[in-house]
Amino acid sequence: MYPLVSLIIPCYNSEKWVAETIQSGLAQTWKNKEVIIVDDGSKDNSLAVAKNFESSIVKVISQENQGAGAARNRALIEAQGDFIQYLDADDLLSPQKIEEQVLLLQQNPPNILAVCGTVHFFDGEQPSKGIFENGLPFLVDNDDPLNWLLRLLGADGRGGMVHPGAWLTPRSVANTVGQWDEQPSPDDDGEYFARIVLASAGIRRVNTSVSYYRKHKSSTNLSSANSERLQWGALRSIDLKTQHILAKTDTPRAKKALARCYMERAVIAYPSYPKVTEAALARIEELGGIDYLPCLGGWRIELLNKLFGWKFARKASVLYHQYIKIDESIISA
Repeated sequence: MYPLVSLIIPCYNSEKWVAETIQSGLAQTWKNKEVIIVDDGSKDNSLAVAKNFESSIVKVISQENQGAGAARNRALIEAQGDFIQYLDADDLLSPQKIEEQVLLLQQNPPNILAVCGTVHFFDGEQPSKGIFENGLPFLVDNDDPLNWLLRLLGADGRGGMVHPGAWLTPRSVANTVGQWDEQPSPDDDGEYFARIVLASAGIRRVNTSVSYYRKHKSSTNLSSANSERLQWGALRSIDLKTQHILAKTDTPRAKKALARCYMERAVIAYPSYPKVTEAALARIEELGGIDYLPCLGGWRIELLNKLFGWKFARKASVLYHQYIKIDESIISA
Protein backbone atom coordinates (compact mmCIF):
# COMPACT_ATOMS: atom_id res chain seq x y z
CA MET A 1 0.00 0.00 0.00
CA TYR A 2 1.44 3.36 -1.05
CA PRO A 3 -0.56 6.22 0.51
CA LEU A 4 -0.32 9.68 -1.01
CA VAL A 5 1.69 12.29 0.88
CA SER A 6 0.91 15.99 0.39
CA LEU A 7 3.83 18.39 0.88
CA ILE A 8 2.47 21.83 1.74
CA ILE A 9 4.77 24.82 1.14
CA PRO A 10 3.57 28.35 2.00
CA CYS A 11 5.74 30.93 0.27
CA TYR A 12 6.26 34.66 0.74
CA ASN A 13 9.24 36.56 -0.71
CA SER A 14 11.37 33.40 -0.78
CA GLU A 15 12.75 33.45 -4.32
CA LYS A 16 16.24 32.84 -2.97
CA TRP A 17 15.32 29.52 -1.35
CA VAL A 18 12.04 28.16 -2.68
CA ALA A 19 13.57 26.27 -5.63
CA GLU A 20 15.85 24.33 -3.29
CA THR A 21 12.91 23.64 -0.99
CA ILE A 22 10.75 22.31 -3.84
CA GLN A 23 13.64 20.18 -5.08
CA SER A 24 13.99 18.79 -1.55
CA GLY A 25 10.36 17.73 -1.71
CA LEU A 26 10.65 16.21 -5.17
CA ALA A 27 13.82 14.34 -4.15
CA GLN A 28 11.93 12.41 -1.47
CA THR A 29 12.36 8.69 -2.02
CA TRP A 30 8.66 8.15 -1.28
CA LYS A 31 7.25 8.11 -4.80
CA ASN A 32 3.54 8.69 -4.19
CA LYS A 33 3.54 12.38 -3.37
CA GLU A 34 2.20 15.75 -4.42
CA VAL A 35 3.67 19.19 -3.78
CA ILE A 36 1.40 22.18 -3.24
CA ILE A 37 2.99 25.63 -3.15
CA VAL A 38 0.84 28.61 -2.17
CA ASP A 39 2.46 31.93 -3.00
CA ASP A 40 1.07 34.41 -0.49
CA GLY A 41 1.30 37.60 -2.54
CA SER A 42 5.10 37.68 -2.83
CA LYS A 43 6.61 40.94 -4.04
CA ASP A 44 9.70 39.23 -5.46
CA ASN A 45 9.99 36.47 -8.10
CA SER A 46 8.92 33.62 -5.82
CA LEU A 47 5.81 32.84 -7.86
CA ALA A 48 7.73 32.68 -11.14
CA VAL A 49 10.37 30.42 -9.59
CA ALA A 50 7.71 28.08 -8.21
CA LYS A 51 5.84 27.94 -11.51
CA ASN A 52 8.96 26.55 -13.18
CA PHE A 53 8.25 23.34 -11.24
CA GLU A 54 4.57 22.94 -12.15
CA SER A 55 3.75 19.41 -13.27
CA SER A 56 1.28 16.62 -12.70
CA ILE A 57 2.45 16.36 -9.09
CA VAL A 58 3.38 19.99 -8.40
CA LYS A 59 0.59 22.54 -8.05
CA VAL A 60 1.28 26.26 -7.65
CA ILE A 61 -1.42 28.56 -6.30
CA SER A 62 -1.28 32.35 -6.01
CA GLN A 63 -3.29 34.44 -3.56
CA GLU A 64 -3.25 37.95 -2.13
CA ASN A 65 -1.09 38.34 0.95
CA GLN A 66 -2.98 36.91 3.94
CA GLY A 67 -0.25 35.30 5.99
CA ALA A 68 1.33 31.85 6.28
CA GLY A 69 -1.64 30.38 8.14
CA ALA A 70 -4.02 31.32 5.36
CA ALA A 71 -1.61 29.94 2.76
CA ARG A 72 -1.42 26.60 4.58
CA ASN A 73 -5.19 26.50 4.90
CA ARG A 74 -5.57 27.06 1.16
CA ALA A 75 -3.13 24.25 0.47
CA LEU A 76 -4.98 21.95 2.87
CA ILE A 77 -8.16 22.45 0.86
CA GLU A 78 -6.32 21.38 -2.29
CA ALA A 79 -4.36 18.52 -0.70
CA GLN A 80 -5.49 14.98 -1.50
CA GLY A 81 -2.92 13.11 0.58
CA ASP A 82 -3.36 10.53 3.30
CA PHE A 83 -0.49 12.25 5.14
CA ILE A 84 0.48 15.92 5.41
CA GLN A 85 4.06 17.19 5.36
CA TYR A 86 4.43 20.89 6.16
CA LEU A 87 7.56 22.54 4.83
CA ASP A 88 8.41 26.25 5.00
CA ALA A 89 9.75 27.77 1.78
CA ASP A 90 13.31 28.05 3.07
CA ASP A 91 13.60 24.70 4.86
CA LEU A 92 14.60 21.23 3.65
CA LEU A 93 14.12 17.51 4.30
CA SER A 94 16.58 14.65 4.12
CA PRO A 95 15.71 12.46 1.10
CA GLN A 96 14.29 9.46 3.01
CA LYS A 97 12.45 11.47 5.66
CA ILE A 98 8.91 10.93 4.38
CA GLU A 99 9.46 7.32 3.33
CA GLU A 100 10.89 6.35 6.69
CA GLN A 101 8.04 8.02 8.55
CA VAL A 102 5.28 6.57 6.37
CA LEU A 103 6.68 3.06 6.76
CA LEU A 104 6.91 3.55 10.51
CA LEU A 105 3.32 4.77 10.78
CA GLN A 106 2.08 1.86 8.69
CA GLN A 107 3.38 -0.42 11.45
CA ASN A 108 1.40 1.44 14.12
CA PRO A 109 -2.27 2.04 14.97
CA PRO A 110 -4.20 4.86 13.22
CA ASN A 111 -3.76 8.52 14.17
CA ILE A 112 -0.15 8.20 15.35
CA LEU A 113 2.19 11.09 14.47
CA ALA A 114 5.74 10.70 13.19
CA VAL A 115 8.57 13.04 14.18
CA CYS A 116 12.34 13.32 13.75
CA GLY A 117 15.31 15.41 14.84
CA THR A 118 16.31 18.67 13.15
CA VAL A 119 19.53 20.15 11.79
CA HIS A 120 19.82 23.92 12.34
CA PHE A 121 21.95 25.75 9.79
CA PHE A 122 22.55 29.36 8.81
CA ASP A 123 21.63 30.67 5.38
CA GLY A 124 24.66 30.53 3.11
CA GLU A 125 26.07 27.47 4.86
CA GLN A 126 25.81 23.84 3.82
CA PRO A 127 22.84 22.21 5.59
CA SER A 128 24.99 19.17 6.35
CA LYS A 129 27.36 21.42 8.31
CA GLY A 130 24.61 22.55 10.67
CA ILE A 131 24.03 21.55 14.27
CA PHE A 132 21.92 18.44 14.81
CA GLU A 133 19.41 18.71 17.63
CA ASN A 134 17.99 15.30 18.47
CA GLY A 135 15.12 16.79 20.47
CA LEU A 136 15.73 14.52 23.45
CA PRO A 137 14.29 13.97 25.98
CA PHE A 138 11.13 15.23 24.25
CA LEU A 139 11.11 13.54 20.84
CA VAL A 140 10.50 10.00 22.01
CA ASP A 141 7.82 7.39 21.40
CA ASN A 142 4.78 8.16 23.52
CA ASP A 143 1.18 6.97 23.82
CA ASP A 144 0.05 9.75 26.17
CA PRO A 145 -0.16 12.87 23.96
CA LEU A 146 -1.36 15.22 26.69
CA ASN A 147 1.47 14.27 29.04
CA TRP A 148 3.95 14.53 26.13
CA LEU A 149 2.76 18.04 25.28
CA LEU A 150 2.91 19.26 28.88
CA ARG A 151 6.46 18.01 29.16
CA LEU A 152 7.41 19.79 25.93
CA LEU A 153 5.96 23.03 27.32
CA GLY A 154 8.09 22.78 30.44
CA ALA A 155 5.81 21.20 33.04
CA ASP A 156 8.75 19.25 34.46
CA GLY A 157 11.46 21.86 34.08
CA ARG A 158 13.23 22.67 30.80
CA GLY A 159 10.91 22.85 27.82
CA GLY A 160 11.54 22.19 24.14
CA MET A 161 10.29 22.86 20.65
CA VAL A 162 9.68 20.88 17.48
CA HIS A 163 10.45 22.14 13.99
CA PRO A 164 7.23 22.01 11.89
CA GLY A 165 9.01 20.11 9.12
CA ALA A 166 9.93 17.34 11.56
CA TRP A 167 6.33 16.12 11.74
CA LEU A 168 4.41 13.84 9.40
CA THR A 169 0.68 14.07 10.15
CA PRO A 170 -2.07 11.62 9.16
CA ARG A 171 -4.81 13.44 7.26
CA SER A 172 -7.36 11.96 9.66
CA VAL A 173 -5.77 13.91 12.53
CA ALA A 174 -5.45 17.10 10.48
CA ASN A 175 -9.14 16.87 9.58
CA THR A 176 -10.04 16.55 13.25
CA VAL A 177 -8.31 19.78 14.34
CA GLY A 178 -9.37 21.94 11.38
CA GLN A 179 -7.55 24.97 10.04
CA TRP A 180 -4.49 26.92 11.10
CA ASP A 181 -5.15 30.10 13.05
CA GLU A 182 -4.65 32.85 10.48
CA GLN A 183 -3.58 35.67 12.79
CA PRO A 184 0.16 36.24 12.19
CA SER A 185 2.19 34.82 15.06
CA PRO A 186 5.74 33.53 15.52
CA ASP A 187 4.15 30.58 17.34
CA ASP A 188 1.32 29.68 14.95
CA ASP A 189 2.96 26.30 14.36
CA GLY A 190 3.23 25.70 18.11
CA GLU A 191 -0.49 26.33 18.55
CA TYR A 192 -1.47 24.22 15.53
CA PHE A 193 0.67 21.25 16.49
CA ALA A 194 -0.53 21.45 20.08
CA ARG A 195 -3.97 20.68 18.66
CA ILE A 196 -2.53 18.00 16.40
CA VAL A 197 -0.77 16.28 19.31
CA LEU A 198 -3.86 16.40 21.53
CA ALA A 199 -5.99 14.89 18.74
CA SER A 200 -3.49 12.12 18.02
CA ALA A 201 -3.14 8.65 19.47
CA GLY A 202 0.57 9.08 20.15
CA ILE A 203 3.98 9.84 18.68
CA ARG A 204 6.68 7.75 17.01
CA ARG A 205 10.21 8.90 16.26
CA VAL A 206 12.48 8.00 13.35
CA ASN A 207 16.20 8.22 14.01
CA THR A 208 18.02 8.31 10.67
CA SER A 209 16.14 11.10 8.82
CA VAL A 210 15.99 14.80 9.68
CA SER A 211 14.38 18.09 8.81
CA TYR A 212 16.61 21.08 8.08
CA TYR A 213 15.77 24.46 9.64
CA ARG A 214 17.37 27.45 7.93
CA LYS A 215 18.28 30.36 10.22
CA HIS A 216 18.78 33.89 8.94
CA LYS A 217 21.40 36.16 10.45
CA SER A 218 19.54 39.15 9.04
CA SER A 219 16.42 38.09 11.03
CA THR A 220 14.06 38.31 8.07
CA ASN A 221 11.97 35.28 8.99
CA LEU A 222 8.74 35.58 10.93
CA SER A 223 9.97 33.68 13.97
CA SER A 224 12.57 36.37 14.66
CA ALA A 225 10.56 39.37 13.45
CA ASN A 226 9.70 41.96 16.07
CA SER A 227 6.52 44.00 15.98
CA GLU A 228 3.66 44.70 18.36
CA ARG A 229 1.25 42.86 16.05
CA LEU A 230 3.37 39.72 16.18
CA GLN A 231 3.81 40.00 19.94
CA TRP A 232 0.05 40.08 20.40
CA GLY A 233 -0.19 37.22 17.92
CA ALA A 234 2.26 35.19 20.00
CA LEU A 235 0.21 35.89 23.12
CA ARG A 236 -2.92 34.76 21.28
CA SER A 237 -1.18 31.50 20.36
CA ILE A 238 -0.52 30.83 24.05
CA ASP A 239 -4.12 31.75 24.88
CA LEU A 240 -5.33 29.17 22.37
CA LYS A 241 -2.96 26.52 23.70
CA THR A 242 -4.28 27.29 27.17
CA GLN A 243 -7.84 26.71 25.98
CA HIS A 244 -6.93 23.43 24.31
CA ILE A 245 -5.04 22.06 27.31
CA LEU A 246 -7.36 23.23 30.09
CA ALA A 247 -10.23 21.63 28.19
CA LYS A 248 -8.40 18.34 28.79
CA THR A 249 -7.01 18.93 32.29
CA ASP A 250 -6.70 21.74 34.83
CA THR A 251 -4.05 20.13 37.02
CA PRO A 252 -1.33 22.25 38.69
CA ARG A 253 1.16 20.63 36.31
CA ALA A 254 -0.77 21.84 33.28
CA LYS A 255 -1.12 25.34 34.71
CA LYS A 256 2.61 25.43 35.46
CA ALA A 257 3.47 24.56 31.86
CA LEU A 258 1.15 27.27 30.52
CA ALA A 259 2.34 29.89 33.01
CA ARG A 260 5.89 29.16 31.92
CA CYS A 261 4.91 29.92 28.30
CA TYR A 262 3.36 33.23 29.36
CA MET A 263 6.44 34.16 31.40
CA GLU A 264 8.74 33.58 28.45
CA ARG A 265 6.51 35.80 26.30
CA ALA A 266 6.40 38.49 29.01
CA VAL A 267 10.19 38.66 29.00
CA ILE A 268 10.53 38.63 25.21
CA ALA A 269 8.02 41.48 24.82
CA TYR A 270 9.67 43.69 27.45
CA PRO A 271 10.55 46.57 27.34
CA SER A 272 9.46 47.25 23.75
CA TYR A 273 5.86 46.14 24.22
CA PRO A 274 4.96 46.60 27.91
CA LYS A 275 1.23 46.10 27.34
CA VAL A 276 1.90 42.62 26.00
CA THR A 277 4.10 41.94 29.02
CA GLU A 278 1.46 43.09 31.47
CA ALA A 279 -1.21 41.02 29.73
CA ALA A 280 1.01 37.93 29.94
CA LEU A 281 1.74 38.54 33.63
CA ALA A 282 -1.99 38.92 34.32
CA ARG A 283 -2.62 35.53 32.72
CA ILE A 284 0.08 33.99 34.91
CA GLU A 285 -1.74 35.25 37.99
CA GLU A 286 -4.99 33.73 36.71
CA LEU A 287 -3.17 30.39 36.46
CA GLY A 288 -1.96 30.66 40.06
CA GLY A 289 1.46 32.24 39.48
CA ILE A 290 4.83 30.67 38.80
CA ASP A 291 8.33 30.78 40.28
CA TYR A 292 10.17 30.76 36.97
CA LEU A 293 12.21 33.21 34.95
CA PRO A 294 13.98 32.40 31.67
CA CYS A 295 17.66 33.20 31.30
CA LEU A 296 18.10 36.91 30.64
CA GLY A 297 21.72 36.89 29.50
CA GLY A 298 25.25 36.52 30.80
CA TRP A 299 26.37 36.74 34.41
CA ARG A 300 26.32 40.55 34.45
CA ILE A 301 22.68 40.63 33.36
CA GLU A 302 21.79 37.91 35.85
CA LEU A 303 23.50 39.92 38.60
CA LEU A 304 21.40 42.97 37.67
CA ASN A 305 18.34 40.74 37.91
CA LYS A 306 19.23 39.73 41.46
CA LEU A 307 19.95 43.31 42.49
CA PHE A 308 17.21 45.26 40.72
CA GLY A 309 14.70 42.79 39.28
CA TRP A 310 14.17 41.19 35.89
CA LYS A 311 12.62 44.22 34.17
CA PHE A 312 15.65 46.39 34.93
CA ALA A 313 17.97 43.61 33.82
CA ARG A 314 15.99 43.09 30.64
CA LYS A 315 16.16 46.80 29.78
CA ALA A 316 19.91 46.75 30.32
CA SER A 317 20.28 43.71 28.08
CA VAL A 318 18.25 45.28 25.27
CA LEU A 319 20.15 48.57 25.46
CA TYR A 320 23.47 46.73 25.42
CA HIS A 321 22.58 44.77 22.28
CA GLN A 322 21.28 47.90 20.57
CA TYR A 323 24.62 49.58 21.33
CA ILE A 324 26.52 46.61 19.87
CA LYS A 325 24.50 46.83 16.64
CA ILE A 326 25.15 50.57 16.34
CA ASP A 327 28.85 50.02 16.99
CA GLU A 328 29.02 47.30 14.34
CA SER A 329 27.28 49.51 11.80
CA ILE A 330 29.78 52.31 12.45
CA ILE A 331 32.72 49.95 12.02
CA SER A 332 31.33 48.44 8.80
CA ALA A 333 30.74 51.93 7.39
